[in-house]
Formats: sequence, C-alpha cells, structure tokens
Amino acid sequence: AAGSAGYIDAMVTFRESVRNAALAAAKGGDASDAVRGILEACDGLRDGVLPRLGVRLEDRPGGTMWNLDDPETMMREIAEKAAREREVRVSKLEKQLAARTKELDKVRSSMVPPGDLFRTDEFKEWDEKGVPTVLASGEAVSGGQMKKRKKAIDKQAKAYGDLMERSGGDPQGLVDAAQKEVDEIKAKLDALSLDN
Repeated sequence: AAGSAGYIDAMVTFRESVRNAALAAAKGGDASDAVRGILEACDGLRDGVLPRLGVRLEDRPGGTMWNLDDPETMMREIAEKAAREREVRVSKLEKQLAARTKELDKVRSSMVPPGDLFRTDEFKEWDEKGVPTVLASGEAVSGGQMKKRKKAIDKQAKAYGDLMERSGGDPQGLVDAAQKEVDEIKAKLDALSLDN
C-alpha cells in the first residue's frame, strides 16, 4: 500500500482540478474556460505527474493507451521534447524580430523629409529641392553626383509620402508601435533564454 501513495496523490490532485473547473462553470463561469482547465489538467497528468510514477499515456485515435516505463527515461524524453519546442519558439521569434526590426528601420529612414536627405556636414550648399551643389570643401558637386542625389531624393519623396499616408500624418505613432512590437519580441526571447 505504501507504493500506491504516489498514484493515490496523483488521482486526488487530478480529481480536484477537474472538479474545481467543472464547479466554476456550474456556478456561472465560462464553460470554455472549464473545458480548457479540464484539458490542461488531463495534459498535466499525462505529461507531468504520471511520467514521474513510470506510467506512459499515449493518446491514439482508438483511445488512450498506457504502459509502464522507467521514470528517468520518460523525464529525459520530456526534457528533450521541451528543449526542441523551445528551439522552435526561439527560431520563430528571432525571425519575427528580424522582420520587425527591418520594418522599424525602414519607417525611421522614411521619416526624413526628402529635402533634408543630404543636408549634412558633407555639403555646404543645396538647390531648392535639397540636392547638394557644393561640397563642404567648397568644391562643386559633379553633374553625375547631383543626378544620383536627385534620384535618391525622388525615391525618398515617394517613401516619405507613402509613410505619411500610411500613418495618417503621424509617423512617430507608427515608429512607437513598431518599437513596442520589437521590445515585446525581445522580452519573449529574454524570457525563453532565462528558462533555459
């Protein structure tokens, strides 16, 4: 009877979890929350409690099958599966982070008004569109370089116009929202690295 105490404790705890979820729904709680709670209790029993007792449950189309197995082997398998799932989550979050960071950088670069694109210390004079005409050294900008810069300003004008339209004239709001998304993804990645 002493060896059965672990099994009895597991069943009592499981019964209590299922009963509490059902009672919460019966007292006017959300039925979908009750179902979710019951399924979580079932998964917790299968994945956490019974493996420690050396019982392997396998959900199959024809019903659930059980076998007795070595608890250490089962716990190692569970840990390996959790590690693989964590790697998949990290990889997915890293891809999301790269995409959101790229989008944030694009929005930030599009925020520069086209006429200000080349208003830097590299140049001393510009035409009415912001195309540099004289270098900081006093030397005239070559015709080819002016043409190249004008093309870049035209491209920036399109990006700037698209950004203003997309953001309803509030590009900083778009930047803030994108930055918040980037920060949330980073926080999730940090949490996963702490769990490791």
